[in-house]
Amino acid sequence: MNRKDKESRLVANTETELQKTQQIAESEFVKTQLHKFTNDKLSKDIIIRDDLLKDKRDVSEKLNDRIEDRQEMLDSLVAEVNSNQTELLGSYDVAKLAIAELRKVNPKKANELENFLALKVKKSSSSIFKKQ
Repeated sequence: MNRKDKESRLVANTETELQKTQQIAESEFVKTQLHKFTNDKLSKDIIIRDDLLKDKRDVSEKLNDRIEDRQEMLDSLVAEVNSNQTELLGSYDVAKLAIAELRKVNPKKANELENFLALKVKKSSSSIFKKQ
């Protein structure tokens, strides 16, 4: 395989890995937003339930079911977000390996793609820290 073919293959592989990383990051963002929305709704329902209990009034079965359903949904979303974060970190590692291989044949293109990846890592890391 000549140098140009190898370079083209490495660039394509690296760009594919970066796209995969970006898709995982976007999916994580959407799930994180859904988690926040559901958590807010659950908190409001719990406040309503607690106010009813404090006033010694009956809590409807519908409200209890809604609280339980939202809690189950939150638990599922937390598991999905954690799984996405693990997958995202693995994807970063694969992308970094692809960039390292590309650097051997085209350092300029490798630096360009590495900068793109660094921006994705920074953006994703800041959202991870905000959640914790």
